[in-house]
Amino acid sequence: MNRMHRWISSGVVALVAVVLCACINSQEKTKRDIQKFLASAAGEYVGTDGSSLMVAPVYARMVALDTLYIERTTSNGSTSRRLVALEAGRDGKILQLGYSFMKQDQWRNVREQPELFTALLPQDVRAAGTCDIKLSENRNSITYSCGGSAPESFTRVLHGAPN
Repeated sequence: MNRMHRWISSGVVALVAVVLCACINSQEKTKRDIQKFLASAAGEYVGTDGSSLMVAPVYARMVALDTLYIERTTSNGSTSRRLVALEAGRDGKILQLGYSFMKQDQWRNVREQPELFTALLPQDVRAAGTCDIKLSENRNSITYSCGGSAPESFTRVLHGAPN
């Protein structure tokens, strides 16, 4: 009986170790996927109606660790700015949480001065719902929707001569 108890205990310990390793591997994969998305989505995009979208990874550690700055300009020239925090969700999914700036005018120069994001505090933003930013397979277009807005498609603007 004592021998069987040790055998079962050893089996349970091994099973717990396997489950923990699987969880850690899943978390690491999601972290890598977030980093890949941050790098891949960065750029300037234009819509068919003349609107534009600028996406840039930023360091806003007081709000979230992995964040994107989104600047959307409509065809009539109005501009909206938003932060999108990327976080690990269930089943390896990436959650995209939108934040609006409390004082839009105070943060209008962040595109030219991205170091301002290091001074951004949680009270400078408010939750603005979830976002859905999808990059195409070839990375030449992006679909953007945030805070319940209708999805919009944008095409990447390529600068300079192709390699």
